[in-house]
Amino acid sequence: MKIKIFNTLIFFLIFISLLFSESVSAQINSSGFALSIPINETQAEAGDLICTQSGGFMRCNQSYSTSIYGVIVDNPSVAIEDTELENSRLALTSGIAEVKVSVVNGNIVEGDSITSSENSGIGQKATRNGYIIGTAMEGFSSGDPNQIGNIQVAINIHPATGLTGPGSNLLQFIRQGLAVPVFEPLESLRYLLAVAIVLIAFTLGMIYFGRASRTGIEAIGRNPLAKRVIQLTVVLNITLTIVIILVGLGIAYLILIF
Repeated sequence: MKIKIFNTLIFFLIFISLLFSESVSAQINSSGFALSIPINETQAEAGDLICTQSGGFMRCNQSYSTSIYGVIVDNPSVAIEDTELENSRLALTSGIAEVKVSVVNGNIVEGDSITSSENSGIGQKATRNGYIIGTAMEGFSSGDPNQIGNIQVAINIHPATGLTGPGSNLLQFIRQGLAVPVFEPLESLRYLLAVAIVLIAFTLGMIYFGRASRTGIEAIGRNPLAKRVIQLTVVLNITLTIVIILVGLGIAYLILIF
């Protein structure tokens, strides 16, 4: 009899614990460490992307914004709230959170990079190099580009590369370097240093190429019999010029991704 009562009690406790754990997990919609930040917009809701702007923390309203801070969450797994802050909301800067997205830049599939858009607070699929909020953990598709959905995103804010070819990368890097806010001096320095290295490499390459070409033409004019040797020297100089430019691009690329 005692054994039956004991087993019944154990079963009851396990049943209660399962109910409690399910009710708690149902309330948690994000995983990570969230902090209170003051939001200057009353329209901000859970899932909105937040950027640091001159007026403070606001919903992101630019595509591939370099000032992405995080995403608003309501029920994170861990949070520290500052009750003295006015109009404060919890924001997650790393972890997993539900993010508002649209298909304005194409349907989203699992594994796509997510970035900010011109629609305030709404994320979109990233299709070119630039800052992203993280990686989609589930897909979202719609025939209406204005429809808003919510998907789980692994938050990892960083500049993504390799989404577009090298032809447009230089102009993008220059634009992003100029767009980095003043209150992020390290990011500004990184972009400006990369741009400076690229410009120096191109300048040195063109100067070296100009001198080598002029010297080769003058040498052929003075000694026509050595034309083949001089032409080979010019070709080698051109190759060296290309190597100098590629090395500069490589160094700038490494600065941007690390």
